[in-house]
Amino acid sequence: MSEHLTADSRGLILPCASCGTANRIAYARLGQEGRCGTCQAPLPKIAEPVEITDTASFTALTTQSPLPVVVDFWASWCGPCRMMAPEFAKAAALASGEAIFAKVNTEALPEIAGQSRIQGIPAFVRIRRGEPPAQTSGFQPAARLLEWMRKA
Repeated sequence: MSEHLTADSRGLILPCASCGTANRIAYARLGQEGRCGTCQAPLPKIAEPVEITDTASFTALTTQSPLPVVVDFWASWCGPCRMMAPEFAKAAALASGEAIFAKVNTEALPEIAGQSRIQGIPAFVRIRRGEPPAQTSGFQPAARLLEWMRKA
């Protein structure tokens, strides 16, 4: 699989482990079991961070996903952000089926960081439909990030 999954305004793009076909999973169906549109093999649960590349995808994911979304706000020049990346990926794998983990590059998408009131990075926001977002920041091991996600 790729380093990060990708998203567009209609859903996540998830490659089939059996045949490699790219399958779009609608945000409203995240957490449900799906099958590949080509070979009908079961699609894996989302166990890695989703790379957000535009505002429309971010808005669609955070408003339509039935699962909580944990967002990592980062930048390539940020040393603590680079140190946090493997821990964030580990947390995404451990929370597979329980939450969606997404990454937003604050250099590429400053408007999302501004809307989320991010003042320093790395910063993390947990968004559940209908609830105010919870926020934490700084380097954290995967276990501590998951504990915060579940309590927030």
